[in-house]
Amino acid sequence: MRIVGGKWRGRPIEAPEGRSVTRPTTDRIRESMASMVLSAFDLDLSDVSVLDAFAGSGAIGLELLSRGAAHATFVDRDRGAVARIRRNVASLGASDQSAVVAGDALAIASRGSLAGAPFSLVVLDPPYAMEALRVRELVETLAGEGLLARDAVILYERDSKSSDLEVPGFASVREKSHGTTCVELLRREAAHE
Repeated sequence: MRIVGGKWRGRPIEAPEGRSVTRPTTDRIRESMASMVLSAFDLDLSDVSVLDAFAGSGAIGLELLSRGAAHATFVDRDRGAVARIRRNVASLGASDQSAVVAGDALAIASRGSLAGAPFSLVVLDPPYAMEALRVRELVETLAGEGLLARDAVILYERDSKSSDLEVPGFASVREKSHGTTCVELLRREAAHE
């Protein structure tokens, strides 16, 4: 696995072993996701703080840091994944722009405090078996606890057969399918700041 674009383009990162633990996002999909995010932020991520809520290897958040994001907070409940993320962050020299947190994203958000908040971008790449309602609950909790910027963007990767992410106060901006994977981009509406 490698970083696809930006200042760390081509640099290797450690991938999870075995698909039963984590389903890595392919280079092609990460490139598409980065393109969607860059477009949503008018090609400038310099003020963007990212929450990678189901981080796995940290590949998506690291991809966005490589392309200029100011900060990324990585959350995963699997200890092996957290250790892998820490190694990847260190190998790229990104420790000063990153925070790695072990635990369940919803439980952590419920505490109302998370390094890097308020987040301009939330990356949601949960296990495909996770219901959209649970993902919606996480977004609502982040918003309710004041952990989202007023114009926050949500990037949601899901199985293409699963339901869209419908969250009050967020409007769908774009959706792209890649075979069995679908990526949605949602933006917080001004009335729900």
